[in-house]
Amino acid sequence: MNKKVLILGSSGFLGSKVGKLLVDREFKIDFCDLEKKENFDNFYNMEISDFFKFKKFDLTEYDYIVDVATVLPFKNDNKKTMYKNIETVKNLVNCKFKKNHHIIYVSSSGLYGNPYELPIVNSTKFNTLDNYAESKLKAEELLVASKLNYSIIRPKAILGNGREGIFEIFFNLIKKGIPLPLPNGGKQIMQFVDVYDVANMICFLIENNMTGIYPAAAPNFLTLNEYLENIEKIYGIKVKKIEINPKLFQILGNFLVSLNLTNFTKWHFAGYSYSSYFDPDWKPYDFEYKHSSLGTFLNTAENYLDIQK
Repeated sequence: MNKKVLILGSSGFLGSKVGKLLVDREFKIDFCDLEKKENFDNFYNMEISDFFKFKKFDLTEYDYIVDVATVLPFKNDNKKTMYKNIETVKNLVNCKFKKNHHIIYVSSSGLYGNPYELPIVNSTKFNTLDNYAESKLKAEELLVASKLNYSIIRPKAILGNGREGIFEIFFNLIKKGIPLPLPNGGKQIMQFVDVYDVANMICFLIENNMTGIYPAAAPNFLTLNEYLENIEKIYGIKVKKIEINPKLFQILGNFLVSLNLTNFTKWHFAGYSYSSYFDPDWKPYDFEYKHSSLGTFLNTAENYLDIQK
């Protein structure tokens, strides 16, 4: 395989999986991140902005550029920190590329916030609720305006072994027997995606040289209550719950955010309260998910709840 790939953010939760899959497919790969966590060759241990300067903004040696670098909203929701999400793409689009280049950018389903319509389709209007979603939207706009060859992926909540954030806390509450707050009585439909399915989608777009904008969202999604009922039924674990009015939950959450008393953002409190899911038919042609939303949820639960198979 003579094609060469650059992975920006290669040590992250998603980036490391993409790297392993592409190594197995025998692509030539350069990796860039602040910290080297995997035994990858050709690793540039530096800020992405410094990498672009080091390369003199000339990326013509690469056939594919995979940008999975991101500052996540958990613990980091301020405009100065989130600007890094914009800065990376701003520098990227100012680089020089070969004619048949292909950029794959991982954005966020947070652009839709509390969706204006369900299921979410390609024409659904955005409803950003926090700085993270705003930064991802502005980064997308820069990429689209650049007229470069690109694909954009907007993942639902990415789950898997080692994932930190809201669902790490979610499963730890279950493990400790602490009641889960359930806005909307747990009737909201939630959609997940396994980290390896997102990584496989990136590889699929590369191998098929497929451009476009797609969600990454597993099929067979359920209500939050149904996910929890499956934990109880399959693993025999009692899940304690406290029902709370979704509007009150969101108001309390926004109050905590305004006082910097929580690591979550306005999107977390809104997104957790209401249904959000993509049209299952909106995906790259011929791409198939290996994991359902339920399977993804249960696989992650097994890890955090220390369930022995």
